[in-house]
Amino acid sequence: MLVSVVMLVVVAALAVTVVQLRHVLGDLRDATASFTAHVAPVIAELTDAAHGAADQVERLDDLIGVAGAVTSTVDSATAATVRVLSSPVIRTAAIARGTRRAARRLRAGDED
Repeated sequence: MLVSVVMLVVVAALAVTVVQLRHVLGDLRDATASFTAHVAPVIAELTDAAHGAADQVERLDDLIGVAGAVTSTVDSATAATVRVLSSPVIRTAAIARGTRRAARRLRAGDED
């Protein structure tokens, strides 16, 4: 008889535990459903933001490419300008200096 009473107490304790576990499991399901309902729109917003950022990075990459091409063109134009103008400018400066020297010598010769 004592064993039967002990077994009944054990079975009752297990039944209470099972009922509590069912309540906890129901709460967990509700929390999971609520979490999913709140997270789904946020995930969609994050996905849209990531796509927007990827588009901006692509545009920035294009702009950097264009800036590099412009820089290269300007460098080429500058080098060509220096090559074209440096020789005549140097010659003009040499002629001007020579003319000044000649003018000084002529003035110095007139004074004697």
